[in-house]
Amino acid sequence: MFKNAYCLVLGVVLGSVLGFLVCDDTKKKITKAIHNKAKRLSGCVRSSSEKVEEAIHGVKSAVKG
Repeated sequence: MFKNAYCLVLGVVLGSVLGFLVCDDTKKKITKAIHNKAKRLSGCVRSSSEKVEEAIHGVKSAVKG
């Protein structure tokens, strides 16, 4: 819990520093990279949740059958 809060605070501080120091093109590149990473991570979470859902359906059908 504290690690998550620490990362959040660190992200906010670094984001505000970058907001003042970095030019617009670099900000766009950084933002795009963060969005791409988030998309990849959400894709992994989705595929994992789909695998779990398939496993649950398999167990349910095995119990019923």
